[in-house]
Amino acid sequence: MSKMKYGIIGCGVIAKRFSTALAKSATSELYACAARDKDRAEAFAKGNGAKVAYGSYEELIADPEVDAIYIATIHNKHAKIAEMCINGGKPVICEKPFFVSGEEADRVITLAKEKNVLIMEAFWTRMQPSYLKIKEWIKDGKIGDITMIYAAFAFCVPYNEQTKNSRLFLPETAGGALLDVGVYPYEYITGIMEGEPEEFLYCVDRFRTGVDGSVAMIMKYPGCIATGLTSITATLDTNAEICGNNGRIKHYYFPGGKKAELFNQQGEIVETFTDDEDEGFVYEVEHFTELIRSGKKDSDMIPLKDVRAFAYQVDKILG
Repeated sequence: MSKMKYGIIGCGVIAKRFSTALAKSATSELYACAARDKDRAEAFAKGNGAKVAYGSYEELIADPEVDAIYIATIHNKHAKIAEMCINGGKPVICEKPFFVSGEEADRVITLAKEKNVLIMEAFWTRMQPSYLKIKEWIKDGKIGDITMIYAAFAFCVPYNEQTKNSRLFLPETAGGALLDVGVYPYEYITGIMEGEPEEFLYCVDRFRTGVDGSVAMIMKYPGCIATGLTSITATLDTNAEICGNNGRIKHYYFPGGKKAELFNQQGEIVETFTDDEDEGFVYEVEHFTELIRSGKKDSDMIPLKDVRAFAYQVDKILG
């Protein structure tokens, strides 16, 4: 079977990482890339093995050789570009968060359904073998009933002359902690619990530029309270904890974790899982390619209803 040919829109750091995953994939390959600056696209193509470089997104979308498109631009450009791809009949895997508002989510998801085109958020966390092993442990009752979850993704970016124009600090580029990395603890928790919370509370600290510097999220499920933290003004441990009434699980670097440990009630490690793959993006590539080949229009790992739910929580939190 021939490899699926991917086109990448946006030629930044995250696009380079996705191209590395494509190079390691058994089912897919990088075929084309596009940027608004043709020179930038050509430099990316040369450095990452793309056969074709375009100076416009429209040209890449129109290329009949492109089987699927990965969107790697900044957040507030995702929806518009996705609509262009959908109208061009091209399956879309979009960097997280796919949407910056509930309105965007409804509009793009509706269009994809109307055009019968597959779209998926590139939430690689839920596709990691360690995450799937944790889900298996929970399903098998290894920790009993889940009672508490903690997950945080936060890092400190200094605000100075060199960084003040970074997209992270600018409202006009959908900056702030929640949209950049807050999606990780939220969709991690809702994935573990397999649904949205019955109660959702939050607290926001605004940075001087108007974006959210830090956000705390509390999610209440029957018998369980989950805490999700995110920030661009503080650095926190990225190891997640899932606690039950008969044990607990520690997931090391949960956004793309390779290691998970299962503990009994006495705090003893009873099982350890490790994954040797050094590029975790490979799993989302393989999953998306399989979705295309199977004719499915929604992922069972990161379904559109979950992506839409986060977009609506963004509306609440950021107002």
